Amino acid sequence: MSADMWRKKVFTYWSVAFMSTICILIPYFGRWPFWTPFFLESCRKNPDIDWLFFSDCGQPDDLPDNVRVQPIRYEDYLALISEKLGMDFSPSSPYKLCDLRPAYGFIHEEAIKGYDFWGFGDVDLVYGKLREYLTEELLQRYDLISNHARRVSEHLCVIRNNSRMNRAFTKIPDWRQRFCGPHEALDEGAFSRIFIKRKNFPAPLFKLVGLCNPWRRKSVFREAYSTPNARVPWTDGSRNFPSRWFSPLERQRRGA
Repeated sequence: MSADMWRKKVFTYWSVAFMSTICILIPYFGRWPFWTPFFLESCRKNPDIDWLFFSDCGQPDDLPDNVRVQPIRYEDYLALISEKLGMDFSPSSPYKLCDLRPAYGFIHEEAIKGYDFWGFGDVDLVYGKLREYLTEELLQRYDLISNHARRVSEHLCVIRNNSRMNRAFTKIPDWRQRFCGPHEALDEGAFSRIFIKRKNFPAPLFKLVGLCNPWRRKSVFREAYSTPNARVPWTDGSRNFPSRWFSPLERQRRGA
């Protein structure tokens, strides 16, 4: 057996034996959307990742073992945020909670004790096999993993659970005022700019700027083409996005 094969075998064994733990945090208030069973089923297909909801929607039927719903009234959740962040947080709509995503790890530090990583994301999606993207090699090397190339991916971003990363949101200029102001997609915008500088530079200059930024050096922004029909072209560089999706078994049956 060659040295490279031996190293690969050892790393594979080590990855399985000491797999990094991940918990995705999602506050959701009002009413579960009609597609929730599809979302939850895709969570079930990722049993090595946990999801924790804070919600007043009740517990959905047939909840997967790796998904928990912590009941909490919307008003009580706002009070929790206000206490943790030292501000009066009273938004007119729960949608404003999306701006606070970078702070979830700090707000819910007790809930994520024991996890190596926490994350935030959306519910209007269906997951694939997340560990094929969130590999142990990636998790061991980086503190933030985004599946967009030049910004934090709001629909799923994974962050190392430590004091530095859980407080990274405080690097956002005027973060308290902006958390309490109108919705402005702070997760994609101001939070991204902690890690990504000069995102519109040509690739060589963009890479050079990144090497000079310690936050960028410990993060990875790799396009996963997870948002069809958006500004990013499809995998072949065209605007011909898929209109239908098939399971691996169905693709095999069709000979794709």
